[in-house]
Amino acid sequence: MDPQTVRYFVEMVAVAMWPLGIGAIFWQRWVSGSKGLGARVIQLCSVIMLFPAILILGLEKVLDGATLGTLIGGLVGYALSGVGEYQPSSSSSGD
Repeated sequence: MDPQTVRYFVEMVAVAMWPLGIGAIFWQRWVSGSKGLGARVIQLCSVIMLFPAILILGLEKVLDGATLGTLIGGLVGYALSGVGEYQPSSSSSGD
């Protein structure tokens, strides 16, 4: 298979992550009856939005390797920040 075709399919899957990921989060919130968005849901939304964008920019050679590594490292650090002190409230479901 041609590398251009593989790159195209990977980029299309990454683009599809935006509406599917955000839609899945809000569907889960609606089904569970949760009102509002917690800090973890906001972090998840930002990761769902940023990771595909960084992936596409890397595949299109807009970002070089060092910049790509820095952005992915920063995104992982952001997603994992505060994991140790996270205390879900007892009334919260799915936060």
